[in-house]
Amino acid sequence: MYILGINGGLRLGYQDVSAVLLKDGKIVAAIEEERISREKHAPGRLSEKSIEEVLRIANISIGDVDVVATHGTTWNDGFEENLRKYLIARFGHAPIIERHHHHDCHAASAFFASGFKNALAFTADGSGDGSSARIYDCKDRKMNLLADFKRPDSLGIFYSICTQYCGFVRDSDEYKLMGLAPYGNAQRFDLSGVLSSSEGKFVLNESILKPVLPGAPQSTKQEPAYSNALISLFNGVRPRIRNEEITQHYKDVAASAQKRLEEVMVEVVAYWLRKTGHQNLCLAGGVALNCAANRQLAEKLKPQNLFVQPASSDAGISLGAAYLSSLKHNRPPVKMDSVSLGRSYSEEEIVSVLNLFGLSYQKVNPQLKAAELIAAGKVIGWFQGKEEFGPRALGFRSILASATGKHMKSQINAKIKFRESFRPFCPSVLEEDLHLYFETSFNQLPFMTVNAIVKEPQKFPAITHVDDSARVQSVNYEQNPLYYDMLVHLKNLTGSGICVNTSFNRSNEPIAGSPQDAISIFYGSGLDALVIGTFLLLK
Repeated sequence: MYILGINGGLRLGYQDVSAVLLKDGKIVAAIEEERISREKHAPGRLSEKSIEEVLRIANISIGDVDVVATHGTTWNDGFEENLRKYLIARFGHAPIIERHHHHDCHAASAFFASGFKNALAFTADGSGDGSSARIYDCKDRKMNLLADFKRPDSLGIFYSICTQYCGFVRDSDEYKLMGLAPYGNAQRFDLSGVLSSSEGKFVLNESILKPVLPGAPQSTKQEPAYSNALISLFNGVRPRIRNEEITQHYKDVAASAQKRLEEVMVEVVAYWLRKTGHQNLCLAGGVALNCAANRQLAEKLKPQNLFVQPASSDAGISLGAAYLSSLKHNRPPVKMDSVSLGRSYSEEEIVSVLNLFGLSYQKVNPQLKAAELIAAGKVIGWFQGKEEFGPRALGFRSILASATGKHMKSQINAKIKFRESFRPFCPSVLEEDLHLYFETSFNQLPFMTVNAIVKEPQKFPAITHVDDSARVQSVNYEQNPLYYDMLVHLKNLTGSGICVNTSFNRSNEPIAGSPQDAISIFYGSGLDALVIGTFLLLK
């Protein structure tokens, strides 16, 4: 049985458009629309190219699909009819359409993907289907709702307006606020009166929000979503204008916001873990991409197992919706073992593109050549296998460099990624060496969703943030044999199986999806080399 899960909608507030195809509960393919359309987040769109691609990967047509699953249970019936007409007009057929609650989809995307038999699931984002967060007691393929938080009581909205106040784009740049926070004084602003919590619940003080009249649309990303009360709270200092210098004031705001988010998440999750007795914790929703907060949950609550959905943004809605429909039709969801679920390219396809552009290249052993280049201090593009599902590059569409380079972070930020200088980079490390270099209670951190403390920060300056933390990816052979072998070669050459791993893109662009994208980024940035399949390009 084929089930097609999609996320998207004709409302501008909905983004991270995606499509996921399941066969008898197992993921066949998963792709984000932005990787193909090249429009970041693909806001306000229905899945199109992503549907086309997952069907192509499975070698089936829309007529072979039994169910199309999506979110939007609170949307009127006109959406379902519009979706049906769209599928017929674009693909020639509309299967049965099933809608699920937005946060049920988030929870399902984490719980069923984790493979846990039981767990507490916590979902949190701006809002979806009227809710901003939910708590679930998950047992034996059933998710029982324990708590439902309604907009505007929202962790996502709280963090987004602080993001916007600091001069970044809300519902997009929250990861920048997280990266900025360690540079600030977290005690500068007491935000407990803005975001309060007790007895497993949290409340957002509405006075800091721009009023929205009943029936009126929400503010666009360009409009301030905060009120003058928020500005007053921050000592009356005006919001930062984009591209202005980031003064200590805004660093302190970021630190204070991050601290309050972490405190509330820990308080709320701790309450429900105690109440249910669960030892396993699952997280999803945009707030779950805050890997610094996830570290606090791990360290302070010490769950036996923690699973954070790698595609915790609304892109993961398509997976969760497909899982729920699969369960409904007696096809138990199958654990998610990898995020390498998108498009891949054969040697012949890559050569065809290289020849089309008239490029000079040589055939190499990609693992050994990449390790040699990294050991020599070069920054390389790494394009291998199936593209990742979710916002993290995990060794399939990555930019790689030495973790020991003293000036490597500033070099990559300025000349390759073209982004802010404060932004940190993540390390990939051989799984067997994880505890050698990082302080963590987990034996695996495969999806780069939880921060850890670097044990020897002076040895690895390129991957160590100002607070000595790093968002780690551990790599084993089963998950990614090619990337694992590259790290083994790097260890043989340098003594350390660890490298910088950042997404293969430039600022404000989607991650490279195709060979054409990789070549464009290679020649449009300061990359030294491109290892694409078994081929090497040099400048």
